[in-house]
Amino acid sequence: MKHASLFSLLILFVVLIFPTTPGLAQDKEKSAESDPAPTATNLPPDPFGGLKPEAKIPDYELKVDRKRGRFSVSQKDGKYTPGDHFAHWSWNAEFKRWGNYYVALKYESFAPKMGVNVKIGEKVVLKSYAPRTSSGDVREDTLILGTAYIEKPGEYPVTLLTGDKSNNSTFQVKGIEFIPAPEGKILGQSIDGTIELHAKTATTFSEMMRYEPKDVKNCLGYWVMEDDWAEWNFEVSNPGKFKVELVQGCGPDNGGSEVAVMVNDQTFKFTVKETGGFQNWETISLGEVELAESDRHKLAIKPLNKAGKAVMDIQKVILTPVGGKIAENE
Repeated sequence: MKHASLFSLLILFVVLIFPTTPGLAQDKEKSAESDPAPTATNLPPDPFGGLKPEAKIPDYELKVDRKRGRFSVSQKDGKYTPGDHFAHWSWNAEFKRWGNYYVALKYESFAPKMGVNVKIGEKVVLKSYAPRTSSGDVREDTLILGTAYIEKPGEYPVTLLTGDKSNNSTFQVKGIEFIPAPEGKILGQSIDGTIELHAKTATTFSEMMRYEPKDVKNCLGYWVMEDDWAEWNFEVSNPGKFKVELVQGCGPDNGGSEVAVMVNDQTFKFTVKETGGFQNWETISLGEVELAESDRHKLAIKPLNKAGKAVMDIQKVILTPVGGKIAENE
C-alpha cells in the first residue's frame, strides 16, 4: 500500500508540472492529417522539372500562304498493281521549278507497320516504315519520308512500292505530297551575336522563285510572281535588339516593287532599289527589331506588289546586335 501511494503521488506530480494543452493536441492531430507521410518511391527526380515551356512564336502581321508551292499526286490519279506480297503504285508528277522538297506519304492504316519505298525519276529513292495511323479509328495521316532535290523543272515518274497490298481497308494509299524544303541548315548565332540568314537556308513557298546555287548567284531568284515568298526559322541564343539588313540586287527597269520583311509580329516595308544588275549586291538597312527570348524565331520576305518583270534577288538577311552588345543568358 505504501508503494502504491507513492506511485500515485508521483503521477499527480507529473500531471501538475507538465499539463496537457487541449489546443496543442488538436493542432498536432490536424497537422498529422494535413501533412501525411510522404509516399515511398524509387523514381529519380525529374531532370527536366525546371525547364520552361517553349514560347509561342508570334504570328506575322500579314497573311502568308503556307500551301503555296506544295502539290500532290492522288490515289485516283495513280496506277495500282497488286502483287502476291507487295503492291506497286505509279504516277507522273509535274514539278514547276527545281529545288528541294519534303516527300510525304498520305495514307490510312490498321496494320502495325508497312514498308514503303518511293522513287522519283532515276535518282531519288526514299525508304521507311509507315506505322499504324490510329488506335481504333481509321484516319488519314502524313508521313515525311525525307527530302528530294529536283534538278530541273519538268515531268518525273514517281513510283511507290509497299510491302503488302495497299488499296484495301487494312492499308490504303491516299497519295504523295511534295512540300517546299530548305536546301541547307541555318548556322547558329555567331560569337559576336550576329545572325546571317543565307538564301540557301530559306524555305521558298513559291511556284517560280527558288534558290539559285551557281557561285555567281547564290541567291533567291526567279522572283517573277508576287505571291511567291520566303521564310527562315532560326534560333536566338543571346537575345536583345538587332539591326535588320537585307542584301539585295535588282536589274535596270525592275525597281519599285514594294516588299515586306516580317520578323515574328514586327513588319518592315521598303521599296526595291535598282542596283544595276540582279547580282550587283547592295545592303539596305530596314530598322531595328527586339528579339527578347532565347528561343526559335521566324523571318519572312513577302512582296506586296511587282513593279517590273521580277521583284529582286536576295543573297541574305543579316541581324546584327545594336551597339555590338548582346544579352547574356541567365
